[in-house]
Amino acid sequence: MSENEKFHHPEFPFVLYVFCRWASCPRQRQGCFRDGQARFGQIKEEDGPAEVTFNFTNTGTAPLTLTDVKASCGCTTPTWTREAVAPGKTGIVKAAYNPQNRPGPFTKSITVNTDGDPAVVILTIAGDVVPRKRGPNDWYPQEIGSLRVRSRSVYIAKALHDQVTTSELLLFNQGNTPVNVLLEQTRAALPAYLSIEAPKTLVNPQDSVILKISFDAPKRNDWGYVSDRFVLMTDDAKEPAKQFYVSANIVENFGPLKADAKIPMVKFDKTTHNFGTIQEGSQNNVSFTLTNAGDGLLIIRKTKASCGCTVGQPKKNTLAPGESTTIEISFNSTGKNGKQNQTVNVITNDPANADTRLTIVAEVQPKANGSQK
Repeated sequence: MSENEKFHHPEFPFVLYVFCRWASCPRQRQGCFRDGQARFGQIKEEDGPAEVTFNFTNTGTAPLTLTDVKASCGCTTPTWTREAVAPGKTGIVKAAYNPQNRPGPFTKSITVNTDGDPAVVILTIAGDVVPRKRGPNDWYPQEIGSLRVRSRSVYIAKALHDQVTTSELLLFNQGNTPVNVLLEQTRAALPAYLSIEAPKTLVNPQDSVILKISFDAPKRNDWGYVSDRFVLMTDDAKEPAKQFYVSANIVENFGPLKADAKIPMVKFDKTTHNFGTIQEGSQNNVSFTLTNAGDGLLIIRKTKASCGCTVGQPKKNTLAPGESTTIEISFNSTGKNGKQNQTVNVITNDPANADTRLTIVAEVQPKANGSQK
């Protein structure tokens, strides 16, 4: 390390004095950097952001301005001398690197744009983050009273329509007193398609329990993505009633298909429609045609629109081989602005394409001043 480089962390910022690395006649505006690299060495994650300061000198004959400074990632925050630097004077570029949740070696760049020569300078910082010791707050980031959980949501990615699927919910007691899970009170308010089991109901301090959450798809009697919530009752003095969410993607269980099975096949005339440029507050309609291109009976199980769309029921829900029907989709642009992407999911009993996503696109322009709704 040269005498012109001074490093320390975290008691005071790193300082890197940088000077000219070339010899030439002074130009009108010239920012001189000798070495644009700073190496932190090892830094501890728990110590927080590590900072380095790059000093530069204007060796030209006119004021020099740093027009913009950008880091290569959001983990690095630059600050710099905003005012013009007079000839012979110095300015700074600071870079603060946040090591939180970023263990291991790193190399980041800071791009400095100037109105002088050179017009662009690339500065580099590097180091190695020593990770902090992980604990319950990391493993279970969501706090609910005295308990902590990984998430308030239980997600079942594939719930077969004719089966019961079970998932787990781990509760960790971060407090100093035991917490009782009141299963009977919780079960009394559950919908018929949800059930909860636990190997124990008393959760001691610094201990955990795993709840078994069962989702009964036949009783839910739906298709595609569904979401529900329930309240877990406890005797926790801080927050006795704890709200959770259960979501599932209910899919058809086709099972093994026989070699001679007659299989339906859904075919759309298009899966995307672009309305182009439309005015805010307008009603826009489009029709999608689907055909059964297979040799088995095609059943349209469900159509579901995202926010911003209204989807009408198909004229027919069952299609014999070769038959077609239409699905009408309406998009109301009231309250919308700019580019819009809306979707409609069409769920059928086609084993190869059970869930088709239809997309509509539009560019919504605001109404002209004085136009009427």
